[in-house]
Amino acid sequence: MKNLKLDAIRAAYERGENITELLREEGADSNSIEAIEIAYDLQSGTYINGLLKDKRNFEERAAEIGEILALHVSYLDTFLDCGAGELTTLSGISHYLPMNTKMLAFDLSISRLNTGLRFASRAMRYDLFGGLEAFSASMDHIPLNDNSIDVIFTNHSLEPNYGRELHILKELLRVSRKKLLLFEPSFEDNSEEGQSRMKKLGYVRNLPKWIREAGGVIVDKFPLRCVSNRLNPTYCYVVEKEDRGLSFKLSEICFRCPISHAELKDRGSYLWSRDGALAYPKINNISLLRSKDAILMFHE
Repeated sequence: MKNLKLDAIRAAYERGENITELLREEGADSNSIEAIEIAYDLQSGTYINGLLKDKRNFEERAAEIGEILALHVSYLDTFLDCGAGELTTLSGISHYLPMNTKMLAFDLSISRLNTGLRFASRAMRYDLFGGLEAFSASMDHIPLNDNSIDVIFTNHSLEPNYGRELHILKELLRVSRKKLLLFEPSFEDNSEEGQSRMKKLGYVRNLPKWIREAGGVIVDKFPLRCVSNRLNPTYCYVVEKEDRGLSFKLSEICFRCPISHAELKDRGSYLWSRDGALAYPKINNISLLRSKDAILMFHE
């Protein structure tokens, strides 16, 4: 990533420059995780502001996605929103999920989660907000145990990760027990102009190929009606694991260290693994669970 100071990056953002393009290494056609984090953190609050200016479009899109999810999420399921951003979509679709759904959500950006939790406290279905667990993490190192989440959901969060599709999809399938519901752009079904734009922005391509290679089976794929940008149409990919021989017992949710994979114990203001000798802090009760957040701690 280009060596720019954060104040210079903020100034570029305020001038309207595309931050992921600005931070992309010369000659690279993909975005680094650091560039994605900085770009989205700077944008914190813009999605909520946009929603408030066009509530009808938000409600229509939330209804379309929510009705699809309602067909796949069952009573007592665990549900994980990966790359949840400002929790706008999760708040909207919460009104379509079954009672007693256990919801979790993570994002790279702590600023977006802070902003999003304030919004969700008023916009999300109250019973589900009370049990929501929000944490900061990366999709390529999800700090959860294998087969611990029934249904995993993405909404244009795979989008900026061209070049990392296979690794991320393997992680999503590792953590899931039942299904992935991926609401992402389709390069193959886009127009020539749209494909050119996706290449320029470092967006994902060939998702069906990478899903198969990751060990997933696409049981359905279809376009959404509500699309805000005709050059970036959303498709729903309904994905199951090739190996679906899991029991119907309730899944156990347990955070694990993204470095050692040891189980993390919640100590209130931090999470800690004695075996891994690492602690992870919290900000506003949001656990910071990326490898860069680890603090060496052999003893409590």
